[in-house]
Amino acid sequence: MIEESDLLRLIAGDCSPAEAATIQAWIVADPRRAELLDELRAVWDATGDTTRPWDVAAARERLLSARRRPAAPLEASKRSWWVGLWPAGIAAAVIIVMAGAVLWHPRRSPEPPREYVTAPGQRLALSFPDGSHVVLGVDSRLRVAPGFGVRERAVELEGEAYFVVRHDPEHPFRVRTRHGVTEDLGTEFDVRAYRDEAYLQVVVAAGRVALRSARVGDSTLTLRPRDRGVMDSSGVGTITNHVSLASYLAWTRGALVFNDAPLGAVVAQLERWYDLDIRSEDRSLEKERVTISFRTQSADEALASLTKVLGVRFTRTDRVVRLVPVHPRQ
Repeated sequence: MIEESDLLRLIAGDCSPAEAATIQAWIVADPRRAELLDELRAVWDATGDTTRPWDVAAARERLLSARRRPAAPLEASKRSWWVGLWPAGIAAAVIIVMAGAVLWHPRRSPEPPREYVTAPGQRLALSFPDGSHVVLGVDSRLRVAPGFGVRERAVELEGEAYFVVRHDPEHPFRVRTRHGVTEDLGTEFDVRAYRDEAYLQVVVAAGRVALRSARVGDSTLTLRPRDRGVMDSSGVGTITNHVSLASYLAWTRGALVFNDAPLGAVVAQLERWYDLDIRSEDRSLEKERVTISFRTQSADEALASLTKVLGVRFTRTDRVVRLVPVHPRQ
Protein backbone atom coordinates (compact mmCIF):
# COMPACT_ATOMS: atom_id res chain seq x y z
CA MET A 1 0.00 0.00 0.00
CA ILE A 2 1.36 3.41 -0.98
CA GLU A 3 1.16 5.88 1.91
CA GLU A 4 1.48 9.63 2.37
CA SER A 5 5.17 9.31 3.23
CA ASP A 6 5.78 7.78 -0.21
CA LEU A 7 4.04 10.72 -1.90
CA LEU A 8 6.08 13.19 0.13
CA ARG A 9 9.28 11.42 -0.91
CA LEU A 10 8.14 11.71 -4.54
CA ILE A 11 7.46 15.44 -4.18
CA ALA A 12 10.80 16.05 -2.47
CA GLY A 13 12.70 14.13 -5.13
CA ASP A 14 13.92 11.44 -2.72
CA CYS A 15 12.75 8.56 -4.96
CA SER A 16 14.78 6.71 -7.53
CA PRO A 17 13.32 6.74 -11.09
CA ALA A 18 12.01 3.20 -10.59
CA GLU A 19 10.35 4.09 -7.29
CA ALA A 20 8.84 7.25 -8.78
CA ALA A 21 7.39 5.22 -11.67
CA THR A 22 5.78 2.78 -9.22
CA ILE A 23 4.21 5.58 -7.17
CA GLN A 24 3.01 7.47 -10.25
CA ALA A 25 1.47 4.33 -11.74
CA TRP A 26 -0.42 3.85 -8.45
CA ILE A 27 -1.61 7.47 -8.59
CA VAL A 28 -2.94 7.30 -12.15
CA ALA A 29 -5.13 4.29 -11.32
CA ASP A 30 -7.50 6.47 -9.25
CA PRO A 31 -8.29 10.19 -9.87
CA ARG A 32 -8.68 10.72 -6.13
CA ARG A 33 -5.03 9.84 -5.62
CA ALA A 34 -3.99 12.52 -8.11
CA GLU A 35 -6.05 15.05 -6.14
CA LEU A 36 -4.27 14.00 -2.94
CA LEU A 37 -0.90 14.43 -4.64
CA ASP A 38 -1.86 17.93 -5.81
CA GLU A 39 -2.91 18.88 -2.28
CA LEU A 40 0.36 17.62 -0.82
CA ARG A 41 2.34 19.47 -3.50
CA ALA A 42 0.48 22.69 -2.68
CA VAL A 43 1.30 22.33 1.02
CA TRP A 44 4.91 21.48 0.22
CA ASP A 45 5.35 24.53 -2.02
CA ALA A 46 3.72 26.80 0.56
CA THR A 47 5.71 25.57 3.56
CA GLY A 48 8.88 24.02 2.18
CA ASP A 49 8.68 21.69 5.17
CA THR A 50 11.46 19.09 5.19
CA THR A 51 10.96 17.90 8.76
CA ARG A 52 8.30 15.25 8.15
CA PRO A 53 9.14 11.90 9.83
CA TRP A 54 9.56 9.63 6.81
CA ASP A 55 10.17 5.92 7.32
CA VAL A 56 12.24 5.38 4.18
CA ALA A 57 12.94 1.69 4.80
CA ALA A 58 9.26 0.88 5.26
CA ALA A 59 8.36 2.98 2.24
CA ARG A 60 10.77 1.04 0.03
CA GLU A 61 9.31 -2.26 1.25
CA ARG A 62 5.79 -1.09 0.37
CA LEU A 63 6.98 -0.12 -3.11
CA LEU A 64 8.52 -3.53 -3.64
CA SER A 65 5.26 -5.17 -2.54
CA ALA A 66 3.29 -2.91 -4.87
CA ARG A 67 5.48 -3.95 -7.80
CA ARG A 68 4.84 -7.61 -7.10
CA ARG A 69 1.05 -7.14 -7.23
CA PRO A 70 -0.80 -6.85 -10.56
CA ALA A 71 -1.19 -3.23 -11.64
CA ALA A 72 -4.63 -1.66 -11.33
CA PRO A 73 -6.32 -0.94 -14.67
CA LEU A 74 -5.93 2.59 -15.96
CA GLU A 75 -9.03 4.72 -16.43
CA ALA A 76 -8.91 6.85 -19.57
CA SER A 77 -10.39 10.33 -19.36
CA LYS A 78 -12.59 11.27 -22.32
CA ARG A 79 -11.44 14.86 -22.00
CA SER A 80 -7.71 14.13 -21.85
CA TRP A 81 -5.78 15.52 -24.82
CA TRP A 82 -3.63 12.40 -25.15
CA VAL A 83 -6.38 9.75 -25.41
CA GLY A 84 -5.74 9.04 -29.09
CA LEU A 85 -2.00 8.52 -28.63
CA TRP A 86 -1.98 5.11 -26.99
CA PRO A 87 -3.43 2.20 -29.01
CA ALA A 88 -2.85 -1.38 -27.95
CA GLY A 89 0.76 -1.69 -29.01
CA ILE A 90 4.13 -1.56 -27.36
CA ALA A 91 3.96 -1.94 -23.57
CA ALA A 92 4.34 1.46 -21.93
CA ALA A 93 3.40 2.94 -18.59
CA VAL A 94 1.41 6.10 -19.26
CA ILE A 95 1.49 8.54 -16.38
CA ILE A 96 -0.42 11.82 -16.20
CA VAL A 97 1.00 14.67 -14.17
CA MET A 98 -1.47 17.57 -14.03
CA ALA A 99 0.54 20.41 -12.57
CA GLY A 100 -1.53 23.03 -10.74
CA ALA A 101 -0.61 26.67 -11.02
CA VAL A 102 0.72 26.65 -7.47
CA LEU A 103 3.33 24.13 -8.61
CA TRP A 104 5.00 26.75 -10.74
CA HIS A 105 4.74 29.75 -8.43
CA PRO A 106 8.20 31.23 -7.88
CA ARG A 107 9.59 30.83 -4.39
CA ARG A 108 11.68 33.32 -2.51
CA SER A 109 14.49 30.85 -1.90
CA PRO A 110 16.24 29.12 -4.82
CA GLU A 111 14.72 25.81 -5.81
CA PRO A 112 16.08 23.13 -8.11
CA PRO A 113 14.47 22.27 -11.45
CA ARG A 114 11.60 19.80 -11.37
CA GLU A 115 12.62 16.56 -13.00
CA TYR A 116 10.57 13.89 -14.76
CA VAL A 117 12.24 10.61 -15.68
CA THR A 118 11.08 7.61 -17.71
CA ALA A 119 12.62 4.17 -17.48
CA PRO A 120 13.24 1.90 -20.49
CA GLY A 121 9.87 0.89 -21.95
CA GLN A 122 8.01 3.72 -20.21
CA ARG A 123 6.43 6.92 -21.51
CA LEU A 124 5.06 9.87 -19.60
CA ALA A 125 2.32 12.40 -20.48
CA LEU A 126 2.68 15.86 -18.94
CA SER A 127 0.31 18.84 -19.01
CA PHE A 128 1.68 22.27 -18.12
CA PRO A 129 -0.36 25.13 -16.60
CA ASP A 130 0.15 27.25 -19.74
CA GLY A 131 -1.84 24.74 -21.81
CA SER A 132 1.19 23.07 -23.39
CA HIS A 133 1.57 19.29 -23.42
CA VAL A 134 4.52 16.92 -23.59
CA VAL A 135 4.84 13.20 -24.25
CA LEU A 136 8.18 12.10 -22.80
CA GLY A 137 9.70 9.15 -24.64
CA VAL A 138 11.32 6.05 -23.20
CA ASP A 139 14.52 6.27 -21.17
CA SER A 140 14.34 10.08 -21.12
CA ARG A 141 14.70 12.93 -18.65
CA LEU A 142 12.96 16.33 -18.66
CA ARG A 143 13.92 19.16 -16.31
CA VAL A 144 11.57 22.12 -15.85
CA ALA A 145 13.15 25.37 -14.74
CA PRO A 146 11.87 27.06 -11.54
CA GLY A 147 9.37 29.83 -12.24
CA PHE A 148 8.24 28.20 -15.47
CA GLY A 149 5.99 30.66 -17.32
CA VAL A 150 6.97 33.73 -15.29
CA ARG A 151 9.91 34.98 -17.35
CA GLU A 152 10.25 32.23 -19.89
CA ARG A 153 9.13 28.68 -20.48
CA ALA A 154 12.30 26.61 -20.52
CA VAL A 155 12.93 22.89 -20.18
CA GLU A 156 16.01 20.70 -20.52
CA LEU A 157 15.74 17.38 -22.34
CA GLU A 158 17.88 14.28 -22.48
CA GLY A 159 16.17 11.65 -24.61
CA GLU A 160 13.09 12.20 -26.77
CA ALA A 161 9.86 14.14 -26.32
CA TYR A 162 6.94 15.35 -28.42
CA PHE A 163 5.78 18.90 -27.61
CA VAL A 164 2.41 20.51 -28.29
CA VAL A 165 3.08 24.12 -27.35
CA ARG A 166 0.66 26.96 -26.80
CA HIS A 167 2.33 29.92 -28.46
CA ASP A 168 3.09 32.97 -26.31
CA PRO A 169 5.42 35.51 -27.97
CA GLU A 170 6.18 37.15 -24.61
CA HIS A 171 7.25 33.88 -23.03
CA PRO A 172 9.08 31.72 -25.61
CA PHE A 173 9.07 27.96 -25.07
CA ARG A 174 12.63 26.66 -25.31
CA VAL A 175 13.92 23.10 -25.20
CA ARG A 176 17.59 23.00 -24.25
CA THR A 177 19.70 19.94 -25.08
CA ARG A 178 23.39 19.09 -25.10
CA HIS A 179 23.83 20.01 -28.77
CA GLY A 180 21.43 22.89 -29.19
CA VAL A 181 18.27 24.82 -28.36
CA THR A 182 14.84 24.43 -29.97
CA GLU A 183 12.52 27.45 -29.72
CA ASP A 184 8.81 27.29 -30.41
CA LEU A 185 7.31 29.70 -32.90
CA GLY A 186 3.80 28.28 -32.34
CA THR A 187 3.91 24.60 -33.18
CA GLU A 188 3.97 20.86 -32.53
CA PHE A 189 7.36 19.20 -32.78
CA ASP A 190 9.49 16.22 -31.76
CA VAL A 191 12.93 16.63 -30.18
CA ARG A 192 15.42 13.78 -29.94
CA ALA A 193 18.68 14.18 -28.02
CA TYR A 194 19.82 10.96 -26.38
CA ARG A 195 23.14 11.14 -24.56
CA ASP A 196 24.71 8.38 -26.67
CA GLU A 197 23.83 10.12 -29.97
CA ALA A 198 26.13 12.89 -31.23
CA TYR A 199 23.36 15.06 -32.67
CA LEU A 200 20.10 16.86 -31.94
CA GLN A 201 17.13 16.03 -34.17
CA VAL A 202 13.92 18.06 -34.47
CA VAL A 203 10.91 17.07 -36.60
CA VAL A 204 8.11 19.62 -37.01
CA ALA A 205 4.50 18.46 -37.27
CA ALA A 206 2.83 21.89 -37.32
CA GLY A 207 3.85 25.55 -37.16
CA ARG A 208 7.48 26.67 -37.08
CA VAL A 209 10.53 25.99 -34.93
CA ALA A 210 13.84 27.82 -34.59
CA LEU A 211 16.80 25.46 -34.08
CA ARG A 212 20.22 26.74 -33.09
CA SER A 213 23.43 25.15 -31.94
CA ALA A 214 24.63 25.25 -28.35
CA ARG A 215 27.73 27.01 -29.71
CA VAL A 216 27.59 30.81 -29.55
CA GLY A 217 27.51 32.53 -32.93
CA ASP A 218 26.36 29.56 -35.01
CA SER A 219 23.51 30.09 -37.44
CA THR A 220 19.86 29.36 -36.67
CA LEU A 221 17.69 27.02 -38.73
CA THR A 222 13.98 27.74 -39.22
CA LEU A 223 11.94 24.58 -39.60
CA ARG A 224 8.44 24.29 -41.03
CA PRO A 225 5.91 21.44 -41.15
CA ARG A 226 7.43 18.11 -42.29
CA ASP A 227 10.97 19.47 -41.92
CA ARG A 228 13.63 17.47 -40.11
CA GLY A 229 16.46 19.52 -38.69
CA VAL A 230 19.68 17.99 -37.37
CA MET A 231 22.37 19.82 -35.39
CA ASP A 232 25.57 17.85 -34.89
CA SER A 233 28.12 18.17 -32.11
CA SER A 234 30.26 20.57 -34.18
CA GLY A 235 27.36 23.00 -34.64
CA VAL A 236 26.64 22.12 -38.28
CA GLY A 237 22.92 22.08 -39.07
CA THR A 238 21.06 20.46 -41.95
CA ILE A 239 17.40 20.41 -43.02
CA THR A 240 15.54 17.64 -44.82
CA ASN A 241 12.17 18.65 -46.28
CA HIS A 242 9.00 16.60 -46.71
CA VAL A 243 9.89 13.81 -44.28
CA SER A 244 7.34 11.18 -43.26
CA LEU A 245 5.75 12.35 -40.02
CA ALA A 246 4.14 8.93 -39.62
CA SER A 247 7.60 7.38 -39.36
CA TYR A 248 9.25 9.88 -37.06
CA LEU A 249 6.26 10.30 -34.74
CA ALA A 250 5.14 6.65 -34.69
CA TRP A 251 6.59 6.23 -31.18
CA THR A 252 3.90 8.54 -29.76
CA ARG A 253 1.33 5.98 -30.96
CA GLY A 254 3.20 3.01 -29.50
CA ALA A 255 5.11 1.91 -32.60
CA LEU A 256 8.64 2.12 -33.99
CA VAL A 257 9.23 2.67 -37.72
CA PHE A 258 12.60 2.59 -39.48
CA ASN A 259 13.32 3.30 -43.14
CA ASP A 260 16.79 2.32 -44.37
CA ALA A 261 18.18 2.92 -40.88
CA PRO A 262 21.58 1.71 -39.61
CA LEU A 263 21.18 -1.47 -37.60
CA GLY A 264 22.90 0.20 -34.66
CA ALA A 265 20.15 2.83 -34.46
CA VAL A 266 17.45 0.15 -34.60
CA VAL A 267 19.12 -1.89 -31.86
CA ALA A 268 19.53 1.17 -29.63
CA GLN A 269 15.81 1.94 -29.81
CA LEU A 270 14.81 -1.67 -29.18
CA GLU A 271 17.03 -1.66 -26.09
CA ARG A 272 15.30 1.47 -24.79
CA TRP A 273 11.77 0.31 -25.58
CA TYR A 274 12.04 -3.25 -24.33
CA ASP A 275 14.74 -2.80 -21.67
CA LEU A 276 17.14 -5.18 -23.41
CA ASP A 277 20.90 -5.53 -23.85
CA ILE A 278 21.39 -6.70 -27.45
CA ARG A 279 24.81 -8.01 -28.46
CA SER A 280 26.44 -9.60 -31.48
CA GLU A 281 29.92 -10.88 -32.23
CA ASP A 282 29.25 -10.81 -35.98
CA ARG A 283 30.99 -7.59 -37.10
CA SER A 284 29.42 -7.82 -40.56
CA LEU A 285 26.05 -6.88 -39.02
CA GLU A 286 27.42 -3.40 -38.25
CA LYS A 287 27.09 -2.50 -41.95
CA GLU A 288 23.46 -3.60 -42.23
CA ARG A 289 20.71 -1.07 -42.92
CA VAL A 290 17.15 -2.01 -42.04
CA THR A 291 13.61 -1.09 -43.09
CA ILE A 292 11.23 -2.45 -40.49
CA SER A 293 8.42 -1.51 -38.11
CA PHE A 294 7.53 -2.80 -34.65
CA ARG A 295 3.96 -2.69 -33.36
CA THR A 296 4.07 -5.30 -30.63
CA GLN A 297 4.32 -5.22 -26.85
CA SER A 298 6.27 -8.49 -26.85
CA ALA A 299 10.05 -8.19 -26.85
CA ASP A 300 10.43 -11.69 -28.26
CA GLU A 301 8.08 -10.92 -31.15
CA ALA A 302 10.05 -7.76 -31.94
CA LEU A 303 13.32 -9.70 -31.86
CA ALA A 304 11.85 -12.42 -34.08
CA SER A 305 10.87 -9.79 -36.67
CA LEU A 306 14.33 -8.22 -36.61
CA THR A 307 16.23 -11.49 -36.90
CA LYS A 308 14.00 -12.61 -39.77
CA VAL A 309 14.94 -9.47 -41.72
CA LEU A 310 18.63 -9.91 -40.89
CA GLY A 311 18.69 -13.65 -41.58
CA VAL A 312 20.02 -14.49 -38.13
CA ARG A 313 18.62 -16.04 -34.95
CA PHE A 314 18.67 -14.86 -31.37
CA THR A 315 19.12 -16.29 -27.91
CA ARG A 316 17.85 -14.51 -24.82
CA THR A 317 18.68 -14.78 -21.12
CA ASP A 318 16.64 -12.26 -19.12
CA ARG A 319 17.67 -8.86 -20.55
CA VAL A 320 20.68 -10.09 -22.52
CA VAL A 321 20.04 -10.93 -26.20
CA ARG A 322 22.64 -12.32 -28.58
CA LEU A 323 22.26 -12.21 -32.35
CA VAL A 324 23.72 -15.36 -33.86
CA PRO A 325 24.27 -15.99 -37.62
CA VAL A 326 22.39 -18.95 -39.03
CA HIS A 327 25.28 -19.60 -41.41
CA PRO A 328 28.84 -18.24 -41.14
CA ARG A 329 29.24 -15.05 -43.16
CA GLN A 330 32.12 -14.45 -45.52
